[in-house]
Amino acid sequence: MEQDMVIEIMRKCKDSGASVDTIIADDDTTTIAKIKQSVNPDIKKKSDKNHVKKNIGNALYSLRNKHKKLQNPKIFKYLQKCLDYMLAQNQGDAKGVENGFEAMSRHPFGDHSFCQSTWCHHIDNPQRKYTSFPYGKPLRDIPLQTALGDLMHNYKTQSQKLSTMGSTQANESFNKTVASKAPKTKFYSGSASLNRRVASAVAQKNEGQSYLLKVQCNFYLNYHIISLRILFLST
Repeated sequence: MEQDMVIEIMRKCKDSGASVDTIIADDDTTTIAKIKQSVNPDIKKKSDKNHVKKNIGNALYSLRNKHKKLQNPKIFKYLQKCLDYMLAQNQGDAKGVENGFEAMSRHPFGDHSFCQSTWCHHIDNPQRKYTSFPYGKPLRDIPLQTALGDLMHNYKTQSQKLSTMGSTQANESFNKTVASKAPKTKFYSGSASLNRRVASAVAQKNEGQSYLLKVQCNFYLNYHIISLRILFLST
């Protein structure tokens, strides 16, 4: 259903003269393939950063069953935070993403050969403690280091894609606003109020909560104008 909706939107944009050369989506390849086949063969795609972070987080989480150290919440959250920071700081720099993934497989274990002084304080102070690790010491787990290195290598090969990510946060925010006006648990599709509910979500997105005041002012203004006209005609 989502694929058909995206294709319909792209066609409407094309028919209205709007030029769309890039879309931001998750890593589902079927949608972009259908758009290229049906609408625009030259369309480009950027990965949504929230989906990418979620996928990497899930892959990291899958290692917890085999490596007990990752079952420590502080260690796991530390690795996840470092990955998020690294991707955010290296947007537009594919080489930086490559080095970042390499550093992620070494830094937690005391090897800072791929770290950058802008974020790794151990370069200037090798004795600095790891505040998120037990006893402030680097991890000593060869199987975990090997598994983490293999995982980081898989994502390292996607450095070009991961250095040019986009965000669908604005769309997700609007979708949440629509859902607050027309909850999915209620059947509003067959109701005449659906258009007004969606329109109120659009107004809130564009104007903020002040749209309510503007709507009320316009309503009362129109009400008084109509009342004056009726009064004038009756006299």
